[in-house]
Amino acid sequence: MESRDRILAAAARVYAENGFRGATTRRIAEEAGVNEITIFRQFGSKAALIDEVVRATGPRTGARALLPEHPVDPERELTAWCEEHLAGLRACRSFIRKTMGDFEERPDAVRCAGAGAQKAAQELRAYLVRLCRNGLVDWEEDPSADGGYRINPYAAGAMLMGALFGDAMGRDMMPELYPVPEERAPAMYVRLFLRAVGLRTPAAAEPGRPAAPAKRRKAPATRSAIARPAKSQNRHSRPTPPSSSSPPRNGTSR
Repeated sequence: MESRDRILAAAARVYAENGFRGATTRRIAEEAGVNEITIFRQFGSKAALIDEVVRATGPRTGARALLPEHPVDPERELTAWCEEHLAGLRACRSFIRKTMGDFEERPDAVRCAGAGAQKAAQELRAYLVRLCRNGLVDWEEDPSADGGYRINPYAAGAMLMGALFGDAMGRDMMPELYPVPEERAPAMYVRLFLRAVGLRTPAAAEPGRPAAPAKRRKAPATRSAIARPAKSQNRHSRPTPPSSSSPPRNGTSR
């Protein structure tokens, strides 16, 4: 391994353990087995070195398992994708936590570390739109809504991504909050997610059957179009007294 690669690997380990302030060039040089001057010659500064570490070592989620262009089995496809995504987050959780802790001091580096997650989120949103266009989820069209549907792909994707991120970051600290067994968690998240976004039944979305068009949102009824209920008779109204010509109840006349 060349000295540059050794420095990057050493800097990633030291940074994950100590954060930006604790990852001194002296510690990194000792971990890499190089002279401290070599770091400055190759990277210029500690900040430049850590920035490159963040770009190279951060969670590159969404780069391995890609969601298919033509969805067939959404639950199986999304579960495999989420397993890969969650595994990548768990492998880098120490790195992610340290990077988030440095956000106030170095916000640009943190945004750079989130590039992989942003790419994964874009891929997920595009997949959800493909599910709708193929008739696999039941969404209503709404031209006034962001994305053209009443269910916002951004909100739906954020819900699933948030569940995976929370699991990766919080399970070791608060295990009682997350589903068990751990290896089944992605499948559980996906099943609930697909129910929430309106996954159609296999019979309704089987191959060869034409996809049902997305429902169009009905315009709200105007006030004049709403039928007014008929006035009901007041049951507490007093009865009309009998007329004077009515015969007496005992049948006798006075």
